[in-house]
Amino acid sequence: MLAALCFASVLALALASYLTLCLRSAQLSTRNLNFQHGIELAEIGLEETLWAMNKNNWSSWSISVKTAKKTLSGFTYDNGATGTAAMTVTNYDGTTGIPTVTVTGTTTLANGTSTNRVVTSTLGYAPLFVNALAGVSDRVKLTSANTSCIIDSYDSSLGLYSAQTPTYAAVVMSGSTSTSSATVQFNNAQIKGYVTTLSTGPSYSTSGTLRGPSTPLTTKIDASRITTSPYQPLFSENAPTGAATVLPTGSFTIKPGGAYPGGLYTSTGVNIWTDTITIQDHVVLVISGDLTINWFAKIWVKAGGSLEIHVAGNLSLDGNGIQNDTYLPQNLIIIATSNNPYTGFDMTTNTPFYGVIYTPNGSLTIGNSQTIYGSLVAQSITFSTTAPIVHYDVNLRKVAFSGISTPYTILNWSQVSP
Repeated sequence: MLAALCFASVLALALASYLTLCLRSAQLSTRNLNFQHGIELAEIGLEETLWAMNKNNWSSWSISVKTAKKTLSGFTYDNGATGTAAMTVTNYDGTTGIPTVTVTGTTTLANGTSTNRVVTSTLGYAPLFVNALAGVSDRVKLTSANTSCIIDSYDSSLGLYSAQTPTYAAVVMSGSTSTSSATVQFNNAQIKGYVTTLSTGPSYSTSGTLRGPSTPLTTKIDASRITTSPYQPLFSENAPTGAATVLPTGSFTIKPGGAYPGGLYTSTGVNIWTDTITIQDHVVLVISGDLTINWFAKIWVKAGGSLEIHVAGNLSLDGNGIQNDTYLPQNLIIIATSNNPYTGFDMTTNTPFYGVIYTPNGSLTIGNSQTIYGSLVAQSITFSTTAPIVHYDVNLRKVAFSGISTPYTILNWSQVSP
């Protein structure tokens, strides 16, 4: 009997230990599940905040000075658990600082106990020019490129390209779904960065290179720099409104305190042959027709100036093109989002181009071996010359342009201990 009692005691102790282990495991599992619910609730709160920011709709929020608050409830889970997401947005209108979001996801059990997960995020404008060259729905072709054709990157916020060591962040992308031929054709170009295509890309010749910072010198085409997940955001054009001045003809200067100060200008078409339009102020130009620069004519953006051009028709940058003496690509943007099937852009000038072009529904052809500092986004991009050079400005990934309806996005995301 003594042996039986001892054996029963051991069994009871083992069973109690096992039951305790099962209970603790169940509690831990429930806790982890609630933590996961808390993260999901916090993410829902971030999505709700982004919707309010991008729609500028704060009707269901509580506003106090520059802080907006809202709580989402009504979330139910198994075993009687419920959830809420409490959002707080500081500088919600973006006028006094960067909008910051704090979301607390709370899961409450049927017995009244609760767990919290807190997420903080900084919001900012989504970047548009994330690629060096982007063929939105068609090919990017450098079929005549020789080894003097270079595509690399730098950061204009750090100074001039010539004062920096080129980096490997230039992305050449094509969103074409064609399978008849390669959608990125770079021949003998020297690419420091990535090539990304949906279907059949890329193609290159014997002297073409695609490298990263750690690619062995003996490797010409680094396969790790080729991806099949091209990404190019498409945003709507933000057409300027308000009082405007008709753009004068001939040669003239737009500058602060001058006869023509900065501001909004309109034109039915700009076609210059020998004239110079000088920009020394912040100018937005809306052209309902074509923009054509011929022969010895040019548009000259000097220090202190910036130029935003909206073109409804065709663009032909020949002659001396557009000279940007600020050397900042963000100070010159050309926008053409028309669905006109006859819309086509071409740039055939030797003047270095510091700027960005956004024509997602139009083709773009580069006819001279010029140097481009910035980014090009078009339906298709063709370089019909041997030695063009593209220096992608990575600082464009931090820049929002007033002429583009740019949505807010999450710049960073982190969990905070509850």
